[in-house]
Amino acid sequence: MSAVTELSARSVHAAMRVLHRLPAGHGLSFAEVWERVQEDDPTLKAEWDEEFPDLATNARTKLRYDSINLVKAGWLRKTGRKWRLTGPGRQAFTAYEGDRHALLARAFQRYEYWSTERAAFNQAADVLEMLPDSSQWVATADLAATIGLEEEPLRSWIQAGRMRGWHLALGQDGEVPEQLELTEGEYDEWRILLEESRVYDITASGARAVRAKLDRRLPTEQLTELVAEQGTAPTKPEPPRRAWLIRGMDLAGVPLIRSLWRDKGVCTLSADRIPTLGPETGPEEIREIVDTYYTDLSQARRSETTASFQAFLSRMRPNDIVITTDGDRIYLGEVGEGEVTQTATGDGTVLQRPVEWANLDDKKPLTLDDLPRHLTGPLGNPNAGLLEISEFTADLEVLLDEDPSRTPSGAVADAELPDATQELADKLTMPDPEWLQECVELLRDRPQLILHGPPGTGKTYTALALARHLTGGREANIRLVQFHPAYSYEDFFEGFRPRAVPLAAKEGKEGKKEAAGSRTGHGRSPGGSADGRGLSDAGSGIVFDLVPGPLKTLAENAEDSRGETFVLVIDEINRGHLAKVFGELYFLLEYRKEFVHLLYGSDEGHRFRLPPNLVIIGTMNTTDRSIALMDAAMRRRFSFMELHPARKPVSSFLAEWLKQKQLLPDAAVLLDALNARIEQVRLDDRDFRIGPSYFMRPAVHSHPKGLERVWKHQILPLLAELHWGDDVDVEAEYGLDVLREATGLSTGTGDTDTDSTVQAATPNGAPAAPGADE
Repeated sequence: MSAVTELSARSVHAAMRVLHRLPAGHGLSFAEVWERVQEDDPTLKAEWDEEFPDLATNARTKLRYDSINLVKAGWLRKTGRKWRLTGPGRQAFTAYEGDRHALLARAFQRYEYWSTERAAFNQAADVLEMLPDSSQWVATADLAATIGLEEEPLRSWIQAGRMRGWHLALGQDGEVPEQLELTEGEYDEWRILLEESRVYDITASGARAVRAKLDRRLPTEQLTELVAEQGTAPTKPEPPRRAWLIRGMDLAGVPLIRSLWRDKGVCTLSADRIPTLGPETGPEEIREIVDTYYTDLSQARRSETTASFQAFLSRMRPNDIVITTDGDRIYLGEVGEGEVTQTATGDGTVLQRPVEWANLDDKKPLTLDDLPRHLTGPLGNPNAGLLEISEFTADLEVLLDEDPSRTPSGAVADAELPDATQELADKLTMPDPEWLQECVELLRDRPQLILHGPPGTGKTYTALALARHLTGGREANIRLVQFHPAYSYEDFFEGFRPRAVPLAAKEGKEGKKEAAGSRTGHGRSPGGSADGRGLSDAGSGIVFDLVPGPLKTLAENAEDSRGETFVLVIDEINRGHLAKVFGELYFLLEYRKEFVHLLYGSDEGHRFRLPPNLVIIGTMNTTDRSIALMDAAMRRRFSFMELHPARKPVSSFLAEWLKQKQLLPDAAVLLDALNARIEQVRLDDRDFRIGPSYFMRPAVHSHPKGLERVWKHQILPLLAELHWGDDVDVEAEYGLDVLREATGLSTGTGDTDTDSTVQAATPNGAPAAPGADE
């Protein structure tokens, strides 16, 4: 069991224990629940903070998200911003009081059942909402059977959801189900609701026997017809609920949530310079007004102002969520009913909307620390006045103690890197996964790692194999890029790219419009001739698009799927100008919690971060001295693991691979002799060694002269370059025949040893292995 699951189980168990101790009918706000949880388990918060300093959510917020499982299980009811255990919740706690892990696991199973059958649960709610108007009740067992659900999960879910008509789901004889084990006060509440619905049977009821009139039961055939009609009736899609970050200051620079917004229950947008605006004012008219009255602003600021007015007037709707900040304090509310008004205040004219602020009077208001880490990006931007943040709607609904319309992003468990396995080690011809596990541990501590070493040590092959292991084999979660001296920030992250577009249409000879340069005929693209001359190479025929690079694309995918791991492999990372390529991302490599404004402003006020589930693995050639090595600032941001021919695991690669393929060990013996000679001649530099990957290719072993070819055309030229200017006879020092003689191996000129190598290789087909990495 992971540490996250262990601490979550403790937190949920403590919260249910706190609520179970309350007198019948009593509830607590979440802030009160959390205070008592900490009293009940004093070390919980400290252990969470110590174990997960970089996790997207803290212990307090994680309990909020875990409570969703309890609600969908039917164990927890949230009404009036108070938490209460339902009857099934009290039963569940009693049943699992001694096993908090089983309690959490059961809650999650019930949530999974609800999630899988969500449409059926919603259909049950729709049926119940119709019953009060007809003064009828339905047997829960009949309702469950008709829509295809299990009775007990449905009965518990109804108790937690308390939708309209919930009290009209009863037992077969119209009784309040004994299985719920209600308190006396809950029986009284049910009795009152049945009386209001005009179905209460006073003669058949008693203190703990609350029944409905049998003649008011919805007949089974009518229930079946009702459910069938719901299945065929077209559903009118509800407009999505939006969320908005809004800020306002008075003339003294004090947040308006302390005064006007709090006192009058509103939110406002300054409109001091402009004439009267209303919901009917269209986008073009708003743009013209802003251009007229805000001439002192830049074009970019005028565009932002136009978008803010339009959003406030026509896109913001009742029931949308609004969030504002006062320092690090967070205040949430819901947009109320009513039109936008333009009102004069002491701070000038403003556009005004009614808002029901939810947590103004909380003793301990929300802070930035209570929010999922990814939500602090836009909220931590002091320049954001009105900003749509609808991607966080479900997260904000949880903070409002509401039933989220979809799965909140903060409820998704952060991705955890899997341990290295023997299977992965076997694939890389390593005797055990110890070296690979060290790589995983380094990435858990800091998600940036560089594999470095001489050529031929399998750095790129190992990086890709490790990437596939970390992502669970999801190729879509892996990107490979290769740095070079001309590689730039625009290539790596994002930049403007020119795109040719057809010239504007013009009148043809027959009076018909046609694109410039185009004629009817074969082999021509729309808007231009086959050779492209119909596309202007001047300004009018070129547009510039802001194009995301591989890092930004992968980072956005990782942000959207935080339960998965994504890996960016950067081959030859030290061949690029790293400070130029990374730009402001240099900072984010070390501070994954933080957000930055992007160079080209594509974050649109939300700001950008490198998500923690994005792993970067680089490879670095340490032999080529024409390549600048990393500066200290970049080295501090990466961990380093060496792949060197003289050290494990590389030193055993070739011998192990030859053994697995049932090949003669000659190549491994010759490579060891070669590196021993290199060490004698070049004692001053340990990187002048040859890696085994040159000899781990099918062609080397499937042809009689395969070994001679790789030696003559790859090994000796590389050594000649390393000894440039040293006055060393490379052939005499490192020639294949010389080393064969020194090691006592045959010369390989068609003798039986070479033939036997080929014969041993051919039946197996000698599959491809780590390629020589240059």
